[in-house]
Amino acid sequence: MGTASETFRAWAAATLAADMAAWAPLVADDFTYVHSRSNIETKAELIAAFEGGRRYQQWEIEELAEREYPGCAVLNGIAHLVAGSAESPVKLDVRLTATLVSAGDGWQLAALQTTRLPSAGS
Repeated sequence: MGTASETFRAWAAATLAADMAAWAPLVADDFTYVHSRSNIETKAELIAAFEGGRRYQQWEIEELAEREYPGCAVLNGIAHLVAGSAESPVKLDVRLTATLVSAGDGWQLAALQTTRLPSAGS
């Protein structure tokens, strides 16, 4: 699948859709996600969370810069997320760093870290 950025955007779309069949092949088996709250989840833990009902209402990428190295790519960007249920949404504006590794004819997400952006007026 094309560039690392395209793979990451496909991952975000699969995350938003809670489509684990599309999501899983985009993610390395030893994937880790360090959330903006500092908790860390593995691929298996994330799949279980989505199977248990975790949902995102929004996963919008505002900007994304890509640097490619032999066998890997590093992405930096800003995203706007809405997590949780429609009845009690949690809005998150985050800066992100994602590391993707080459996998066959494409890319897989190996690590993602998000950091909350300060709110306006902070």
